[in-house]
Amino acid sequence: MQFIDTHIHLQDFKADFAPPVLENPAAMRLVTVSATTSDFAKIAALAKTYPDKIVPAFGIHPWHWREGADIDELKDYLHSHPNALIGEIGVDGLKEPSGEGQAQLFAAQLKLAQEFSRPVIIHAARAFPALMQFENALKKVKFVHHGFVKNRELIKFINKTSGYFGLGAHFLKQEKAAAMFAEMPKEKILFETDAPYQLREETYNQTVQENIAKLAAICGLPAAEMEELLIQNAKDFLKC
Repeated sequence: MQFIDTHIHLQDFKADFAPPVLENPAAMRLVTVSATTSDFAKIAALAKTYPDKIVPAFGIHPWHWREGADIDELKDYLHSHPNALIGEIGVDGLKEPSGEGQAQLFAAQLKLAQEFSRPVIIHAARAFPALMQFENALKKVKFVHHGFVKNRELIKFINKTSGYFGLGAHFLKQEKAAAMFAEMPKEKILFETDAPYQLREETYNQTVQENIAKLAAICGLPAAEMEELLIQNAKDFLKC
């Protein structure tokens, strides 16, 4: 099955494992996502070398808010890459309670998303209350909630703000995945891997196919219909 991976950290792959992914004819597009400003140049280089395969995403992850956010550098990359997304950005409660530093960084990057009319990839692990504070801003941008897991209140919030659902390994492991899928608009689901962190780079091509088949089974859709749906949704999301 062909696919568009809407969340991959290809710049973090070991050298031996990136070429098979890039040369895989089933991989139509790979949204290559940054975490820090040190990723920007690596992702830009990949996008230059593989312009028909790589969709760059530039942003500063909430784990790195203390490092100092160079918003001007982010703006420069957005200017020079008109098809680039912003991400991954957001709020996080995994490593520490989400606080003012994360919120300020998130707000600044959402402002750029509005200014440049770019889709946004959001990380909001264990930080739903903090994410809710940005409801008005999120209604003004196109965004996907990356790494969606079981949370019906979050489903309601994403639907309310017209967001997309990034479905990957975390979602596939949920016992009530089918029931949760029923509450998501079909046109708002996206396929992602978060490789090499949630999917091993050594077996990427094979595991992607297995995961799409699993997702189709969970959602009660024929594999071909799921393939078509995920591709069309991703194309719609990636439009700047």
